[in-house]
Amino acid sequence: MKNFNAQYLMVLMMAVMVYAASLHSKDDTLEEIREEALELNKTLNQTDLLLMVTKIERYQNDSVDKFLCLAEKALKRNRHRESFKKTDKLIRQLFQYNQKHTNSCVFLNTNASFTLQALLEKIVNC
Repeated sequence: MKNFNAQYLMVLMMAVMVYAASLHSKDDTLEEIREEALELNKTLNQTDLLLMVTKIERYQNDSVDKFLCLAEKALKRNRHRESFKKTDKLIRQLFQYNQKHTNSCVFLNTNASFTLQALLEKIVNC
């Protein structure tokens, strides 16, 4: 009987740890995304920061998840350009976040654009 109780408690503890880890990861991922965007904003040279990306907006009724999904798509759209290789880590972080938290988002096909610096600042402030 003692063996069964010990195994039961062990399984219960593991389940609680897994649940707690999943709750904590959302905030950590968002913080990592913000830190990477802030770091890019500091370390990229002025020419890189002036590169143009598709303009995305975050409206009052938009969730953070929807905005970050659009941000990932805007960065991926320019990934083939050599200058955007520096954003690969941020794109990966956005991808990981979006896989867990976003069901779908529709990327608007628009010709409107703004600078990479503006996008990074929006990510930091969201």
